[in-house]
Amino acid sequence: MRVIIVGCGRVGSELANALSAERHEVGVIDRNPLSFGRLSRDFNGRMLTGVGFDREILQTADIEGADALAATTDSDNVNIVVALTAKETFKVPHVVARIYDPQAAEIYRREGIPTVTPTVWAANTMKMMIVHPPLASLSTCGSGEVQFLTVEVPRPLAGRTIQDLTLPGEALVGAVVRRGQAMIASTNTRLEAGDVLHITAAVSAIPKLEKLLAH
Repeated sequence: MRVIIVGCGRVGSELANALSAERHEVGVIDRNPLSFGRLSRDFNGRMLTGVGFDREILQTADIEGADALAATTDSDNVNIVVALTAKETFKVPHVVARIYDPQAAEIYRREGIPTVTPTVWAANTMKMMIVHPPLASLSTCGSGEVQFLTVEVPRPLAGRTIQDLTLPGEALVGAVVRRGQAMIASTNTRLEAGDVLHITAAVSAIPKLEKLLAH
């Protein structure tokens, strides 16, 4: 893939390094050339100094042929302008923006721009750790109504099946990691102590899920 990343802060540089390591074609734009120092020595993409929503700098980054763009600066306004320019002017197929304001993020999601909201993710993760300590939240969907969770199977549940932890329409076990190997779960998969379950659950169903795990 050809990917353009606008903003070479902590998030942008990590994303650029990860994509470059997988041998994607990456271009990074930042107004501060010193920020490129965050890129790894193995980074083999392009580094362009300039304002990310400037059409000339985007064209220099070959945005017309880009498969994706990520706006990861520390400014919501800049990220939205960059995302809209990429999506509406240059018709980039996949555009994502980091937005700190949860209300703004929801508005742009409805407009078809996927957003990552660190504030919401952090708050939901901390709440999960406080209120539901056995369950670890990996991420959320929408405005947080659905959670992607992991939990280690306690010894009392060994021998039970995935069916015993399924709440139709509310919670579903999608994968089991056993001794480091992942497998897709079926309803008759028998659990072993120490298995790590990857569960998709409605937030409203989490108390029910905890009761099932406690049995």
